[in-house]
Amino acid sequence: MMMAARERIPRENHGAVMRRLLVALALTASIPDALADGLNLPPPVLRGSDAVVPIAPPPVPVLPMWAGFYAGGQVGWGIGSMNFADTTQPVVAHMLRELRVESENQVSAWKVLGKGDTRSAGAGFFIGYNNAWEGMIIGVDFTWSKVDYFVNAPVSPISRVTATTNNLVYDMTVTGSANMQITDFGVLRVRAGVDLGNVLPYAGIGVAVGRAGVYRSATAFGTEYAYDTNGNLIGTTPFTFTESETKSNAVIYGWSLSGGLDIMLMPCLFMRAEFEFVNFQPIWNISSSISTGRLGVGYKF
Repeated sequence: MMMAARERIPRENHGAVMRRLLVALALTASIPDALADGLNLPPPVLRGSDAVVPIAPPPVPVLPMWAGFYAGGQVGWGIGSMNFADTTQPVVAHMLRELRVESENQVSAWKVLGKGDTRSAGAGFFIGYNNAWEGMIIGVDFTWSKVDYFVNAPVSPISRVTATTNNLVYDMTVTGSANMQITDFGVLRVRAGVDLGNVLPYAGIGVAVGRAGVYRSATAFGTEYAYDTNGNLIGTTPFTFTESETKSNAVIYGWSLSGGLDIMLMPCLFMRAEFEFVNFQPIWNISSSISTGRLGVGYKF
């Protein structure tokens, strides 16, 4: 029996068949990618490969609202106190340095001047820097105020009769005058406060420097009576001594204590209310102090 001859595919059709097969394989391979794009799935990661994990940016540090530099202006009202009780002592001691009445009776220690108070408005500025530390605000600032504290010393002349060991008797009077004017002062201080959000109560301690004009004058006058060993008057001598000194723009130093409250009105703008006591070292034996209440407005950079 004769077998049917096999049907042969023409050679020219082989290429077309291969092309159709390649197109079908390419379409099959692209299906997973299309599905992934449609579902917004992350690309597959091969096992054993280094996965790329997105890293979030570090958080931006948030500084407390009170930290940083600040500056502002201020106005105030205060009381200046000045004590002139000892200011005539070196002047009188110099005038009577050659008389036994001074060496034996210390006439220069007679207190002929008193103390006085005055009031003055003031205006100025402040600058500083705050640093946050565990709920506290620690900082340093400088304040300057233009003022006009002027006091004339009250006078109480002293008259006494004194005797010396060389048979001399002095009927004498000591008087004087003095004044002081503080024109401006500044304070460099350290502040410590509690951060309560929009409110910052604080206390401070610092050193103060200021300018002042000072004047003092003393006069000693009377009569010297001379006696012999038997107590007989043998002579009288009237006398008068006067000396005065003036100094302008004298530099005075001291220390300060203060306390107050800063209130944040809006971002970077705050109001300040404070009280400050400044005590100056004596100049020409004149001691002085200033107590001031102030209001200010500042800007925090």
